[in-house]
Amino acid sequence: MEFRSDSIRLVVNADGFGVSAARTRGILAAHQGGIVTSTSVLGNAADLDAIQIGLGQAPNLGVGVQLSLKDGAPVAKPESVPSLLDSHGNFPSRERDVLLNWAKAAMLPAHIELEFDAQVARLRDLGLVIDHLCARGCVGAIPMVAQAMENVARRHGIAGLRTAVERPTLAWAADLPRGLATAALGTMAWYSRRQLGARRHGPQSWGDFERGRLDEIRILETLGRMGPGSHEIVCQPELDSASDKSPLRSEVTALASARVREALTRRHIELCRWSDLF
Repeated sequence: MEFRSDSIRLVVNADGFGVSAARTRGILAAHQGGIVTSTSVLGNAADLDAIQIGLGQAPNLGVGVQLSLKDGAPVAKPESVPSLLDSHGNFPSRERDVLLNWAKAAMLPAHIELEFDAQVARLRDLGLVIDHLCARGCVGAIPMVAQAMENVARRHGIAGLRTAVERPTLAWAADLPRGLATAALGTMAWYSRRQLGARRHGPQSWGDFERGRLDEIRILETLGRMGPGSHEIVCQPELDSASDKSPLRSEVTALASARVREALTRRHIELCRWSDLF
């Protein structure tokens, strides 16, 4: 796909395909009926059959891997990555415990890279064509985690790598604790990018601050702020087929909004996948 130098290119990426049945349903609905163009499959997702079946329903959906150090079992042999695991041989269930392990220098970089490599290799063995990597939660901002992601991306020939550095908005002031946390993580991610260079750190990221509560107004505001170049909106749509009252269902509705589609057309924003950017 070719773009003009002054064009606005937008990847709408839904994170966490395979995290839960509700998340998978939401992503598929937001792709088939909305503007989602790409997804990141959870690297240590337990149900590979469900992932294959789900992605088989969406042949035009771009696919990446959301590398994880939180929740569930590792993909690598537990004895090969002990510094990443709790006493039961699983990843910590809370993200703050992962950050604490890093702060105590308990996590070994070699173990992180080994686990990330195993997560990517397992999904590639399913026949998935992977065009980007990202990390689950905020751990991707940690320099040693970003370095492991970069090394694995190079090893597997994956062009896209997300280390989210989000521009602040007025909404950050309205939710100061969350805004400060987003700013702190963005600073760490910026430092990681500087350490790794800018060979393939992808588009400008949006939506991390609104993660889990993205609505039509926030999407329209974000579209209005985009300038020429490559951008990515990150979302987490969910759809509970039983009650249809998932707290994240509003993201599915917003991503399928007619007003959002009109804004894309009015601003001549071109939807694409990560693979179209490289």
